[in-house]
Amino acid sequence: MEEKIGERIKELRRTLNLNQTEFGAKVGLKQTSIAGYETGARMPLDTVIIAICREFNVSETWLRT
Repeated sequence: MEEKIGERIKELRRTLNLNQTEFGAKVGLKQTSIAGYETGARMPLDTVIIAICREFNVSETWLRT
């Protein structure tokens, strides 16, 4: 499941044509955090997942699974 979130974050970011810095700025995170999520090195907190869903209008279920 953890890898799936990273893949979905990357997919969402690319669909929106944003780099990691731009994507992170929209949800109050640094580029290194986004990179960590996308590679699976870090797992986003629930608050981060909720912020991503709210900012980019995506389903939490889709993002998590």
